[in-house]
Amino acid sequence: MLSRNIRSFLGETALYAVGIFLMKGVSLVMLPVYTHYLSPEEYGRLEVIVVFSNLASIFLGFGLVEALYRYVGLATQDECKKQHAAECLLLAVIIAAIAYIFFHFFSSAIALYLPGNITEHEIYLLGVALALGGVVNVPLAWVRITARAGLFFKVTMAKVILQVAMSFYWLTQGLGVESILASGAISTVVIACYLCQLQYRETGFKFSTANLKSIVNYGWPILIGGAATFALAGLDRWLLAEYFGAEDIATYAIALKFALVPVLLIQPFTLWWYPKRFSVLQQTDGVILNAKFATFGAVLAVSMCALLGLIGPILIQWLTPREYHHAANLLPGLLLCTSLKLISELLNLGCYIDANSQKQMVINMVASVVGALLLFVLIPNYHVVGAIASLLVAYSVRTFLFYFHSQRRLYLPYKLTYLFSALSAFVLITFIGQHLEAPLWLAAK
Repeated sequence: MLSRNIRSFLGETALYAVGIFLMKGVSLVMLPVYTHYLSPEEYGRLEVIVVFSNLASIFLGFGLVEALYRYVGLATQDECKKQHAAECLLLAVIIAAIAYIFFHFFSSAIALYLPGNITEHEIYLLGVALALGGVVNVPLAWVRITARAGLFFKVTMAKVILQVAMSFYWLTQGLGVESILASGAISTVVIACYLCQLQYRETGFKFSTANLKSIVNYGWPILIGGAATFALAGLDRWLLAEYFGAEDIATYAIALKFALVPVLLIQPFTLWWYPKRFSVLQQTDGVILNAKFATFGAVLAVSMCALLGLIGPILIQWLTPREYHHAANLLPGLLLCTSLKLISELLNLGCYIDANSQKQMVINMVASVVGALLLFVLIPNYHVVGAIASLLVAYSVRTFLFYFHSQRRLYLPYKLTYLFSALSAFVLITFIGQHLEAPLWLAAK
């Protein structure tokens, strides 16, 4: 049984690894191209758009993927699983239609309130991709739940190839930021149409007032809590752009891109594990298995951060022009934030097993309020150092609250000794990474 699980894990992980890294890491893969064709001012402006995109996608996602994981994962009959999946897909399509109409009529109004001189057309192109986000993510979650890693890989690879090809061509034609947004919109439309019809053939659209009410009740606290985390995943860049200008946040944005690489590297594991942890919990030894896999994931996440702490400074010197090299000095603090974020998301099962998700909402809101207050106080006086310090405090609070309340609701015997050892190694390895220099043939650019 165990060897079969291990083979399944390795096979699925290999396909998820490439697909997820390329789909969500396309901005990192394209980083040398972006920094070559975009000025620091344009790159900073793109980052402001990305921040707005992150916030809007939380609202438009409405916690549907999390609800799909929970209700399908706990369902015991296939027909019941398809029922929940069909209801989530129907909600995603409805949200997409409403969102597109909103962006069609209000893009100009939104652009006025964003720092960095964002244009109406840029917001419209972004809005097309955002509106269809749920129609992509819900079917992809269904594909993962039904253990079709090969199909997941093919779909994500197709999206990346289409988006990268269009971005590169239009950037060489001098279209700037707009080319990146247009390629994202077109590739999302194509993939959304394919995935929607794929899941529709398998589950159809279903409507049940009782089930939809349960999904909505489970999803809205995740939405509110996720929106609150804007303070931890966007407000820093928003305030830096507001106080110091879009050009000034370009270096900080580069450091953030590298600090988020471990999130991409660990996602093959989390995409395999998150849909399974609820069903594994129902097994005889489910509590012990959950603790082992969660601890393994947390140690793996910290190890990924340590790896980036070691090689990240060299990669920054290699992949970006000289004006972005200061980003290497900002990397250690941001990687520690990433470690805390991933740990809190892996050691939190007890907060997700109830029929509502209000506990997650409250925890995210508390951590976000702490972070927001510190950001408003520290950024005007301490610039990016103030931003990093604020995030470290907020993520520490979030990690403690998730772990504490999760263990109170469902005690899992985590082996924290392994995790503390990994964190100690992270500090040492990151310190070494700060004192390494790129070989001359890499740094020559």
